[in-house]
Amino acid sequence: MKPKLLLVSDTYHPKVDGTVRFIDEFVERAKTHFAINLLVPQFGEPHHKTAAYLETSRLLTPLPSYPAIALSFSNLRKIKQAVRGADIVFIQGPAFASFLAVYYARKYHKKAIFYMHVLPWELYEKSARSILKKPLTYLIQKLSVFFYNRCTQVLIPYQELKEYLVQSGVRTPLAVARLGVDIELFSPPANKHECKKKLHLDQQDFVIGYVGRISKEKNTSLLLEAFRKLKRTRSAVLLMVGDGDPIQSNAFRDTPHCKVTGFVDNVQDYLQAMDLFVMPSLTETTSLATLEAMATGLPVIATRVGFIKNYIIKDYNGVFFPRNSAATLALKIEKLMANRKMRELLGRNARKTVAHSFSWERSINKIVRRLLSA
Repeated sequence: MKPKLLLVSDTYHPKVDGTVRFIDEFVERAKTHFAINLLVPQFGEPHHKTAAYLETSRLLTPLPSYPAIALSFSNLRKIKQAVRGADIVFIQGPAFASFLAVYYARKYHKKAIFYMHVLPWELYEKSARSILKKPLTYLIQKLSVFFYNRCTQVLIPYQELKEYLVQSGVRTPLAVARLGVDIELFSPPANKHECKKKLHLDQQDFVIGYVGRISKEKNTSLLLEAFRKLKRTRSAVLLMVGDGDPIQSNAFRDTPHCKVTGFVDNVQDYLQAMDLFVMPSLTETTSLATLEAMATGLPVIATRVGFIKNYIIKDYNGVFFPRNSAATLALKIEKLMANRKMRELLGRNARKTVAHSFSWERSINKIVRRLLSA
């Protein structure tokens, strides 16, 4: 009989981010090993037939456009019952449902494996506008470490993060399990003009793209500032694939030659229509969006954050820019716009990097082994 695995997340469809894409890949590839049930927030119409959906509320919103899971007796009961019925609790947090799942897993002597997609205190520090940001960041870090230490194991996406977490007080066993990319789905297009046409973009436009939340911690306002500084040596469009903070999103919508798509479930089609990808984020662990852009053969301009600074090699498979300089970002965009050979070289090498080192098959097989042996 397959072990009963409960996958818990504080984000889910119709939101589309790295955590949700990981969940989709894991469920599809690990279903032969486990009887999988999901415990996820209900942001829209039910998406998965074996999911228990948690009520949400906009009274507390940890991130723009992400309603919080409601603090209700109904939700507490669902979390408690779901954990009691599982053999393994696989947590994708970090927020209310994730931490409660850890609590109940410990109470009922269940294996609790936490996959760390983000550093919650760093995410809060970069996104919050509160005057109490500093003490609340400290509190979130201490609370997060407290719950990590009540897990059976914590999985992290890259080795360098391990030392930092140990220094932060994490005593639970840590194991590295990289994220992966579907290199068949995310692949260079046969005809970029046709890809642009499919999305109703002008085939002659140079498309600068971004995928992810439009938010403070993603530093997207700096990307908009850089786009406005571009010298118009040729027609350029800024394609923002995602949604988020209404004020920032509307600033993009109100800027000529900018397009905001909202959350989409066919990210690959938008990447294939781009000529250049920019990831301006202030905080990342892996940045699955950046890896998917690289797999699509796009030249990438990014900040030196998280694992990005390890897998991007300057002027080989990507370009870096300082996170606080819109002028420098604009110059680097202009340089690549003007140099097709450099774009093609960076794109080819980016594709090679992802195809060689980031495989969903290897990643999820390793995670499955960790879950079974923990």
